[in-house]
Amino acid sequence: MPTKIDFRDCVHQGVAGPTPDHILASIHAEYCMPRVGLPTPRGGRPSAGPAIQLEDFAALARALGQEAFRQLIGDVLRHRDPGSTLAQLPDFLTSHRYGRATPALIDLARLECAIAESERAPDVQSVGLCCLPPELIRTHPDLTLALHPAWRWLDLAAPVDRWREALLGGGAMDDAPAPRRVRLRVHPGRDGLAVQRLTAVEFAFETALQRGALLRRAEADARMVGADGATFDPVRHLQSLLLAGAVIGAQLHPHQDAMRPHAHSTESLPSSPANEVTP
Repeated sequence: MPTKIDFRDCVHQGVAGPTPDHILASIHAEYCMPRVGLPTPRGGRPSAGPAIQLEDFAALARALGQEAFRQLIGDVLRHRDPGSTLAQLPDFLTSHRYGRATPALIDLARLECAIAESERAPDVQSVGLCCLPPELIRTHPDLTLALHPAWRWLDLAAPVDRWREALLGGGAMDDAPAPRRVRLRVHPGRDGLAVQRLTAVEFAFETALQRGALLRRAEADARMVGADGATFDPVRHLQSLLLAGAVIGAQLHPHQDAMRPHAHSTESLPSSPANEVTP
């Protein structure tokens, strides 16, 4: 039987509305997108926030000590390529004597870069749970998602998330963590920016979606990671991402030609056969 998708009660203005045109657009491979997207003032590329600053590496500075940190920054400034910024500091550390002596410093710098980039990301409205209900997701395994630019993923060789917390909380500067792989997600949360640990399965699924993989491909990547993949529920996990604000757009049929975006009406219209999506 057809699954009825009714957006009349959607509370996300500009994302999904009551008009049959919008629902038809979703059925025919259009994006379920907010009216206000990423700003593209020049060259069709999103505008960048302020460049990463020295103060964004507060934990790294404490781990090294102020004198060593000043030496590191001096080395960066002397050897950097024209046009490069402090965002390249983690890469520079990989060949620097401090990074070679304490590899965890490289991951600490990567984490602090990701946090700074997340904080500076454009403020984009997310798609809500009501716009991509479980029935719609299950019947469109080839859908692709656009994820929020403030969400970042890191695959690190050391648990520097806990080390950073300790350093910023006044912990000792010389207790770098032993190597142990951790997979992190940096994203906006209810109480500010959150740094969350993910399982290998969750990380494989989310990073595949972030790369633009089809939902079925992201699910396959997650199931290949290990034994936990056998019980992984991609629809439930995707619902949790929607609830957390990770998704800013979804294309239901990425291999079909998309229709032109429809104007969004705010008037209330009754349900119609156009609201029905056939699996």
